[in-house]
Amino acid sequence: MSAPLAPPLRSRLRLLRQALIAACVAVLLALPLGARLDPLIGDLVTAGLGPHPSASERDRIVVVAITEDTLAGFPYRSPIDRGFLAALIERLDRAGARAIGIDILFDQPSEVEKDERLFAAIDAASAPVVLAAARSRDGLTERQAAYVAAHVLTRRAGLIVLERDEIDGIVRHLPRPRGREETPIPGFAEALTTATGASAGTEAASGRILYAPSPPGAPDFALYPAHAAALLPDDWFAGKYVLIGTDLPDIDRHPTPLGTAAGSAAGTRPGIVIHAHILAQMLAGIALPTLPALAAPLLAALAALASALLFSLPGSPRLHYLLLGFGLVLSGAASWVLVRSGTLLPPLVAPTLAAITSALTLSLWRWIADRADRAFLRTAFSHYVSPAVVRRLASGDLKLALGGEKREVTYLFTDLEGFTGLSEQLPPAVLAGLLNEYLDDMCRLMTDHGATIDKIIGDAVVGFFGAPDANPEQARHAVELALAIDAFAEDHRRQLAARGIALGVTRIGIHRGEAVIGNFGGSRFFDYTGIGDTVNTAARLEGANRYLGTRICVSETVASAAPDLSFRPAGELVLKGRKTPLACFEPLPPDRADSDVTKAYKAAFGLMRDKSDAATAAFEAALCLAPDDPLTRLHATRLRAGEEGATLVLAGK
Repeated sequence: MSAPLAPPLRSRLRLLRQALIAACVAVLLALPLGARLDPLIGDLVTAGLGPHPSASERDRIVVVAITEDTLAGFPYRSPIDRGFLAALIERLDRAGARAIGIDILFDQPSEVEKDERLFAAIDAASAPVVLAAARSRDGLTERQAAYVAAHVLTRRAGLIVLERDEIDGIVRHLPRPRGREETPIPGFAEALTTATGASAGTEAASGRILYAPSPPGAPDFALYPAHAAALLPDDWFAGKYVLIGTDLPDIDRHPTPLGTAAGSAAGTRPGIVIHAHILAQMLAGIALPTLPALAAPLLAALAALASALLFSLPGSPRLHYLLLGFGLVLSGAASWVLVRSGTLLPPLVAPTLAAITSALTLSLWRWIADRADRAFLRTAFSHYVSPAVVRRLASGDLKLALGGEKREVTYLFTDLEGFTGLSEQLPPAVLAGLLNEYLDDMCRLMTDHGATIDKIIGDAVVGFFGAPDANPEQARHAVELALAIDAFAEDHRRQLAARGIALGVTRIGIHRGEAVIGNFGGSRFFDYTGIGDTVNTAARLEGANRYLGTRICVSETVASAAPDLSFRPAGELVLKGRKTPLACFEPLPPDRADSDVTKAYKAAFGLMRDKSDAATAAFEAALCLAPDDPLTRLHATRLRAGEEGATLVLAGK
């Protein structure tokens, strides 16, 4: 068997696996959106940053357009009258055109005489004439392809097929050259530059068409209707590249990147105008290459993986996001330089989206995992530490460090009478079940009332209010908790008595005051607890119940801070370790607050506190109303023995 992996190695492998999964998810999400957005963002970036042909390059090109008005003067619309085209070529050649490009495909014969005149004019022209070419793969029939091969490809020719983007149908890339058997056919614009020896070495095989934006409402190039060419001055054509094509509403029109920024107002462009843009770019000797199709997925994968690995490193998420932002800024700056210099148009959206998505995916994954871990720790830790403390520790508001601070708190001590003796009578398993059942309900009542559980010592439970969270009504909450514990303990005692188990009463002591609350102990183990006289006094009041015969005893600081609750005075107790008496009270449930017994007791206690001679008779009368009330019996017995006043000195706990 192979040895198990060491925990650090397992942790690193888990982080690496999470990073890989996050990167894969990011790529799968980023690529479809990037494929949609990258072309559009590329349009905007190219228009704003990319190199463009200057006005002087564009001025070297003239477009002569066959319009609807031109066609209206012909006996038929299609094919375009070749006698007219022959005369147009002769006119442009006489004007001294530098080169003539005809973006009209001659793929079938028309009238014999006109055909002969057209090709004769082409062959006789002193300016190079480039004809439009296409092949079978471009949709030509066999007969059309044969006609093109015989009459077009035997002369200067260039492919006129424009490539639309598969995503949105926009013509944004330079046409790729195609071969006819072993002979390649150049693009239309490339054939024109080659024919005049003006090629600047620009490759037309790939890259963006660098459309030069023109002012709103102005044509991209000098454009004249073909039927008016004979009337125009020669110098409008002299030394120019003259492109002849159609400018018709529904024929050979294409959307271009110029519409990405300008919107629908930019409309579409005739094919001949797009060829003019390509020609201007080649005359300027500029290009903006693009990467192969597989580059975007590869760069997206690398960006997603780099981002995932960054967020797998230890450190603050804020630092990770700062580093990610810095990396994206560097990537944007590099793209700016590449586009501005005409070096390359890299994929802009997919890698950026992949990096951000990878970071968000891993962050979300970590957040869910951390939340689950915190929930587990809160649940598990709450079995050992008060849930209020666990909440503050999980939120980061309470630090796991030694030290404390002075707080106003209300401490509550409980103790189960006679449990030590009972433990000697019951089997261990029964005793453990009995104690756990009792403590489970005690702790539930503590947490339900918002108390912080300090500790459990055997059958005793200690809690407090006012820390770690401030509680302005801590005294009232503590008394309400004490009454709830008393009601539960008495009912629980009756149920156990029915089973033959004699469980003692639960005594409760409460005191309010200042205490130092914090983490106390050693460097390895410590408790979140309180120290000070307030804590000791609450413990003494719990023990005072044994002498008074009560089950709940609270100090005057508690009773005075809970005026909406009912109490009866128990006495002014001089507790062990104290010299001055402390007025103490017994809280009463609502059904005893205004009873005749309570009224009689309070009246008798007032007489006793004033050291009145009538106090003894008053307590005897109250005892007749409640013979089983231990507090009334205590004071009646004291007065019979000759004591006076409400001060009691307690020597024990």
